[in-house]
Amino acid sequence: SSFVRNFGLPFCRMSLDSPLVAVIGLGGVGSHCAHALLRSGVRRLRLVDFDRVSLSSLNRHAVATRRDVGLSKVGVCASHFANISPGSTIDARDEMFTADAAAALIGGSDRPDLVVDCIDDLPTKADLLAHCVETAIPVLSALGSGGKGDPTRLCVGQGLRDIENDPLASKL
Repeated sequence: SSFVRNFGLPFCRMSLDSPLVAVIGLGGVGSHCAHALLRSGVRRLRLVDFDRVSLSSLNRHAVATRRDVGLSKVGVCASHFANISPGSTIDARDEMFTADAAAALIGGSDRPDLVVDCIDDLPTKADLLAHCVETAIPVLSALGSGGKGDPTRLCVGQGLRDIENDPLASKL
């Protein structure tokens, strides 16, 4: 496998081959996150976003090019990822996450083992986090840097209560 160098022991590979990870929001944060997950060996990804690639978003997007302007972000990512890892399962959902769509997108018998929240709209982010908490789906939430320019000052917390000086997090 082209990813064999990523892992020293077979049990490490097994732990990434089978879980389903859903990345909600495929903009400047989510596209990089999904790309890194795939290249790290995650073989089952569900990508959810309703938006299209725009000329102004090319500087942030992980895989989009000028040729992709106007195309769906999930379609662009899925196509690119298929060329990197043809054996992976990429479930591309070209739709907006809403509270009403939550069960269909991340619920039911094929619910993800992990959700990565890369949404930049506050009410939608709150709906996603509420659904994950209510249904006991583990979730990682990407927030802004809180106006910080020094990445060495950023900290990873256990929950939103641990976050300081981030206007978005304080509203959640």
